[in-house]
Formats: sequence, structure tokens, C-alpha cells
Amino acid sequence: MSDSCEYIICGGGTVGCVLACRLSHAGHSVLIVEAGPEDYNEQIMSPVAAPHLHGTQFKYNMMTVEQPGLGGRSVPNHGGKLLSGSSGINYGLWTRGHSVDYDAWAELVGDNRWSYKNMLKYFKATQTHYDPNGSPEKYGFSGPITTTAAARTYPLRETIRESMLVAGLEYNPDTNGGSPFGFGPFTENWKDAQRQPASKAYDLSKATVLTNKAIARIELNESKTATGIVLIDGTRYAATKEVLVTCGALKTPQLLMLSGIGPQSHLAQHNIPTIANLPVGENYHDKISATFFWKLKNPEKGYALGSPAFNKPEFRHGNPMEWVATISTPHEELVKAAQADNLDLRDPYLQEPRGNVEVMIAYAPIAGGGSEFRVPFDGKHISSPVVLLLPTSRGSITLASTDPTADPVLNPNYLGTETDRAAMRAGMRLSLQIMEADIASGIVEGETPLPGYEPLTSACSDSDLDRRMQIVGSSFFQNAGTAAMGTVVDTQ
Repeated sequence: MSDSCEYIICGGGTVGCVLACRLSHAGHSVLIVEAGPEDYNEQIMSPVAAPHLHGTQFKYNMMTVEQPGLGGRSVPNHGGKLLSGSSGINYGLWTRGHSVDYDAWAELVGDNRWSYKNMLKYFKATQTHYDPNGSPEKYGFSGPITTTAAARTYPLRETIRESMLVAGLEYNPDTNGGSPFGFGPFTENWKDAQRQPASKAYDLSKATVLTNKAIARIELNESKTATGIVLIDGTRYAATKEVLVTCGALKTPQLLMLSGIGPQSHLAQHNIPTIANLPVGENYHDKISATFFWKLKNPEKGYALGSPAFNKPEFRHGNPMEWVATISTPHEELVKAAQADNLDLRDPYLQEPRGNVEVMIAYAPIAGGGSEFRVPFDGKHISSPVVLLLPTSRGSITLASTDPTADPVLNPNYLGTETDRAAMRAGMRLSLQIMEADIASGIVEGETPLPGYEPLTSACSDSDLDRRMQIVGSSFFQNAGTAAMGTVVDTQ
């Protein structure tokens, strides 16, 4: 291949694959460089094998520093290390997000192009919506990513649906249509019971693809313009137009800082000359999760994964879930927490209900990474993961060394604000209320707590919930913020 092209894309994840496809099909010469392999083996393509990919060569298997909000524990974090990035190894949830979040984002950066209304055409262009009778005003029907929802009927389908209604949730058949509130079908992005990695969904045949090649740094000229890259083996490639950095929230700040773009004081600690003094790696945040396990009264009926009777072939076509609920933090609790955090009460976060937390019911004892508490996958338990959707806690990613292959230092500062803890409490109480409904209590004996601890109920204290979060809280592997629009990059 030539050592020069118009565009060099650093990182072959979802964004890198989309850009490589679009630019190369528009007639440009494009090089996309990925540190991991290209692989579509059975385990990667399976919609139920994601848990088995933790710790493999297809991931950056990192650990955070000790987290005070998690009782001083250090917990795992992951990102995809293969062509397709995390779209090649994740759990396949398909969530568009709340329209208010995009509008607040657009207002914050002063560019209305990032509003929900103006982003909608791109959302629609991305997808082939699972319901051909869905609204064409909200969804696309000819995009590269096919979605699926409620495609499998599990034994507890109606039991959980009724329990969510009893817990006060309203049914929302359109949770990906701009307002996620209530509960609705659990939406995924499998196609024909197979994963859709970005490098398959987006045609890269007209781009040059380099895999198993780690980038040491970006080269910049005297005018601070990126002119190319250097691999760790010393090979150089030049870009006549642009170098695009799409390495994800964990590795992008590392590459930028190794190239002299980052906080000057931190770069000086590693003897890296500062080319641009920018808050790279700051503003780091990640979603946190906590899970309850529920012991079934009659596991022999095949209610959960691991039971011999939980055996329909279609159950292997996706995650063992049917419903997902989204709620806001009760306003009084939110304001009280915001005051404790000295949050400006005029902040958009407080002005109207936001999708602060998500609750799912899994027909398996699914738990997030980092918690040592597990129960066997023997068909005797289901679970209810709770996920913080809008973390206000902020941490940082910094360099451990100047070695491009070394892990950076991850400090997400999980649950560092009272606002985040209040949101998680609300989600955990809802999770408990769902399983306390009469119809649900007919199929579960109760919560299975950690050894030495009492089961929790929705009437438990805040401190009980906080203590549980410290023990079982873990990453949901949705990292963000480390090269933020408005501080590190502009809206272009």
C-alpha cells in the first residue's frame, strides 16, 4: 500500500468504520488502523456469547483505580480491541436516548445541529426498524443496522409486565422514539440471530484496512496540523487531508496525550512536549450498575437460563430480557441532592424530567463486572440490573507511562456525587417494588443477598442502598467525556 492517503482514521471501532465507509465510497483514499484483529468467529457473532469475551484478546481489559464510591474497590472496565470495536463484543442493546439530552447538549455547545430534531435524520439513516408499521417520522427502514424487539416470548413475559404496571410504571411501546419514560420492549441490534459488527454493516472494501497495528503517536507540523501517524514499529503514514481519531473514550485521550495534546502539567510529568494545552482525559464518566438476584420458587418450570426446561432455540437469539424501564429521580430528592452537590438550580439537568436510571429484568443471574458476588447459572435465579444513565460524577484518564501499549490510568470517580447516589437509590427501589408486586412474589421466594447481609426491601433506608452499591456497584462499560465537545474539540 501507499504510505500516503487523504484520510487516516486512528481506531477501527464503530465510528471509525462508519467514517471509513462513507469517505471511501465518496471517492477518497482512506487508511483505517486498528490495534486489534479482524475476527468474526462464532463466539463474536453469537448474540449470547458476550459474557464469555471478557478477558479475551478482543478487549482492552483494564482496571480502574480504587473507587471510594465503591467501597475502595478497583473494578474492571472494557473496550473493544478488534475491527468493529465495541460493536464486536458488546451486549447489543439498542438505545437512541432521550430527546431532552440532545437538546441540552446542543444548547451547552451553542450549536443547534446537535439537537434531537436535527440529529433525527442520522438516527433514521442508521437503522432498519424492527416494526415495518412504525412511524417513518421517528424511524428508518433501510439503514445498515437491523433492530429487533420482543422477538422472543419467555415464560415470565406477562408476569414481569404486570409487575411493572403494579409498581406504577406506564407502558411505553415507543421507548426509542425520543421519550424513554415508562417501560417498553427491550430493543437489540441482532440480524438473523447474529451480531452486526460495524465492519460488516459498513462496507470497507474501498478503504485500506490495517489490523493488529498499534499507533504510537500522531505527527503534527509547526502550525499544529496533523500530518500523519507513526506506528509502534516506526512505520509512518502521511495524511494529505486529515487525521481522524476514533479510538473510543478510553484510548483516544491516551493517543492524544502521547502526541502532545493534553493538560500541560500532566504531559510534563512524562517529559512530553505540549503542542496543545487542552483538558484531554478530564470530564471522564461512565455508567454504573447494581444488580439484585431473585430466587425462584419453581425453577423446574424453566423460568431462567440454566434450567433444562429453558430450552427454546430462539432463546439463544439474544439477551434473556424482554422489558426495560426508564425513570427520573423524584424531583424533591433530585433537588435535595443537587443542593448537596452545589449544583446550580438553573442547570438544565434540574429543569424537566430526565431519564436518570434504567431497570431491566433478566431471566438469568446477570451481574456487572467488578462485583465478586455471583450466583450460579443453574436456572434458580433471575436478576434485576439497575443502571445509572446520566452520571454527574466526573473523573479522569491519565497516562501511566509513555508506552502506547500500556493501559492508561482510569479514575471514573463512580458515585462521587449525591445526585448520582439519589438516582441509583430511585432505580434500586423501583427494582425492589417490581419484584414485591403480588404477581411477582408468586414466582420468587425473595432477594438473595450477599452472604452475611439481610435481603433488602423497597422500604429499606438510603444507607442500606448506598452500602449495597458500594459492594456490588460495577461499570456498565459506557465510557464518555474524555475529549469533550466544547472543551477539547469544537462542534465541527
